[in-house]
Amino acid sequence: MEGVGLGRKSLSALENASLSFLSAIDTDGGLDAVLFLRRTGSVLASWTRDGIRLDVVSVMAATMLASVDTIVEALGGPSSRSISVASGDRQIVATKVGSQAFLFVVAPRSVSQRYVRKAVRELVARLTVAPAIAPQRVEVRSSKVEAAR
Repeated sequence: MEGVGLGRKSLSALENASLSFLSAIDTDGGLDAVLFLRRTGSVLASWTRDGIRLDVVSVMAATMLASVDTIVEALGGPSSRSISVASGDRQIVATKVGSQAFLFVVAPRSVSQRYVRKAVRELVARLTVAPAIAPQRVEVRSSKVEAAR
């Protein structure tokens, strides 16, 4: 698919989708971080309440998603579209957006899971408006991971 021309640069469908993504984030909703990433870990767009090391978080987020997929597939299950992790005082949701990207959301555990899931659904809907990254119609499967502290 051809990118959208912007001066000398040409935007891919992923980059184009990331432009409208940031305006959809509810910055008063209690989320700590929202990252739109390539599966390689490179950042397409991000918002964080407090400064974080994006280079570390983005690569580790991609590694986490790939690791959970590998574990689930090794156990004979299909790859999940979304995973959720609860660790200490944080909850994390990583949701695939097409085959090349994913959304990574971090929130305090004090924020309801219902709110976080709703925020993720709304952000994914905004991101999948671009036809090149719209996910195939698939049954949503979620892997949940708990980490004891």
